[in-house]
Amino acid sequence: MAEFELKLPVQKNHVFEACHHVVKALRASDNNLDANLRKLLSDLESHLSTFGMVDTEVEDTGFSKIKDRFEEAEKTILGWEQNQSMILDAGLSEADQFFQALYEVQTVLVGFKALPIKANQKEKDVYNQATVALDIAMLRLEKELCDVLYQHKQHVNLEYLAVSSRGKDIAYNDESFVSLDDEVVVEASSHEDDDEEILGFQNADLVDPLVVPHVKAIANAMFACDYGQAFCRAFNNVRREDLEEYMFFTLEMERFSFVDILQMEWENLNGKMRKWTKVLKIITRIYLPSEKQLCEEILGEFDSVSTSCFVEISKESILSLLNFGETVAMRPSQPEMLERFLSMYEVTSEILLDVDNLFPDETGSFLRMAFHELSKKLADRTIATFLKFKDAIASNESTRAFPGGGIHHLTRYVMNYLKLLPEYTDALNSLLENLEVEDSITEITGQDTLPSTFSPMAKHLRSIVSTLESSLDRKAQLYADESLKFIFLMNNFHYMVQKVKGSELRHLFGDEWIRKHIARYQRNVTNYERSTWSSVLSLIKDSNDSVATLRERCRLFGLAFDDVYKNQTRWSVPDPELRDDLHISTSVKVVQSYRGFLGRNEGRIGEKHIRYTCEDIENLLLDLFECLPSPRSLRSSRRR
Repeated sequence: MAEFELKLPVQKNHVFEACHHVVKALRASDNNLDANLRKLLSDLESHLSTFGMVDTEVEDTGFSKIKDRFEEAEKTILGWEQNQSMILDAGLSEADQFFQALYEVQTVLVGFKALPIKANQKEKDVYNQATVALDIAMLRLEKELCDVLYQHKQHVNLEYLAVSSRGKDIAYNDESFVSLDDEVVVEASSHEDDDEEILGFQNADLVDPLVVPHVKAIANAMFACDYGQAFCRAFNNVRREDLEEYMFFTLEMERFSFVDILQMEWENLNGKMRKWTKVLKIITRIYLPSEKQLCEEILGEFDSVSTSCFVEISKESILSLLNFGETVAMRPSQPEMLERFLSMYEVTSEILLDVDNLFPDETGSFLRMAFHELSKKLADRTIATFLKFKDAIASNESTRAFPGGGIHHLTRYVMNYLKLLPEYTDALNSLLENLEVEDSITEITGQDTLPSTFSPMAKHLRSIVSTLESSLDRKAQLYADESLKFIFLMNNFHYMVQKVKGSELRHLFGDEWIRKHIARYQRNVTNYERSTWSSVLSLIKDSNDSVATLRERCRLFGLAFDDVYKNQTRWSVPDPELRDDLHISTSVKVVQSYRGFLGRNEGRIGEKHIRYTCEDIENLLLDLFECLPSPRSLRSSRRR
């Protein structure tokens, strides 16, 4: 019996119930049982009842201890229900007490769930109290999670990022950014901060690292209590709001509807596209990797939970960025959009590997695919815009000659645009690789020739300039004055050469192209001098004329010079160095010829018949090509 008594507490109610059942069955089976047997059964029943009372007392004692521990834990939890301050701020000891109380409550619940359903009302009450306490604890931890994440968030500080500036939008300070329409001239836009290119980047701490262990403890507690979904919901909401705040307020990326983007004026859209390019790079290369790192630090122990939370946090902001890019790509191609499309395409193609690493799993595959699709759309739109750029140059026609023979708007537009494109060499070479084009240079020779001179981009850029040259040749035919036609061609070809020589275009066009085009504008200088001065200087060539004839020739020379002066002071040679060279070249020919004529004939002609001295002619020639609004007075010029 002693051995049974030791085992009895282990067998618990099952033993009692079995014995009572046997006794009742025996007594009910035969009313004629022996008196001694009846007494024995009565004693056994009484003895079993005693054992049951002993067991109940043991259970009551154990339950009392459990209840006392639970009530202490419940007290701790309920105390924090009223306390609105953060558990984190109360110190490590207080935080440990709270999590220990939560452990006690969870232990009670797990213990009750492992046993058969109790009929004891006190046990049911404790179980229900524990359930309520757990709910309160979970709500308190959810609040704690949100408070900690809100109050200890940290944004990416862009001041420490290494940056370099892209070239200006289209032109330098002395230039003009213009459309292909001759009538439209827009001043050059200065470079903006949005053109800064991020050169170096690293993950940032989006939440203070000191509180991450506390957040992780909250995650572990809530997942252990089967409140993982509640944790993820709260965590995702806070982190999603933080991402949106950073993108739309800190980085100032605006929200636009589909219609807004399609109807936006180019002047506004240009800035929005530039902003989008910068924001996309920062978000995908700095912010999202940092966000993913935070998710893994806190939720990495819970299988795919970290990945799914990261996707939920980032998807809305990412889709907003992608929608902007896709809508822009739907707009009609305009030549002025080429540089912006190139920038957008370059960024999307560069970050594809980063995106693949951010979303390698099936959960984020829809975002990964969306990035790849956008990159392809931008590639197609960029190629179409590039080809339209060339077509627009070819179709640009003028109905009147460009005033003063200066640098045409089209030349400035095209050359300044081309100067931007070496920034996108890799992207353009990739996009243009399979597009055939006629090259203006069929054979490039020279020891200094670079491989870049043979690249797809180089061939296409030379082809664009050839198209520009053809357009300029047509525009030159609009001049009635042959000399002004040559000044126009000289100015524009000199401008093209200077833009190529003074930029990265030199490595694409090659020295052979530069030599040929220097020779081209120098031929126009020679042609100008011949067409302007040959007839004038023919009046003072050597001959054995009479005094009257010499005087007439001197008079006609003065009149011819006057006519040249009045016309050509309104002509334009914008480049100071080219203008000085032209002054010197002209002065050498004209002044020397005039000085020789006067030296041989001044005595015969007589001073009163000589209108200009050699010094007068030399000084007056300096007024040519100054693009004066009206002819300068020859009389005042002579007395300077």
